[in-house]
Amino acid sequence: MTHTAGTAAVVVPTAGTYQIDYSVNITAGVGSAIAVAVGGTVDASTNVTALVGTGEVSGTAMLTLAAGDVLTLRNNSAVPFTTDTSPGIGAQFDVILLS
Repeated sequence: MTHTAGTAAVVVPTAGTYQIDYSVNITAGVGSAIAVAVGGTVDASTNVTALVGTGEVSGTAMLTLAAGDVLTLRNNSAVPFTTDTSPGIGAQFDVILLS
């Protein structure tokens, strides 16, 4: 994976099937949603709605990706949310090549 510090994108180096684990720790935002976007388009299977006012919202997806695909974790709703601040973890995005 390639990630440039200060940016939200992760670039896939090799084509294959990937397990993507993602989460945000919210302090406000009931009704908001998180999802993984591939090349700027949200993959509908990754949408997770925040049903809590505070706490972790997380998901796991298995996606077949091409080399060079650009992944981002984004708010997939019109409802804003606020993430936990430092030293806590506001968001986490793990991308693991399976095959």
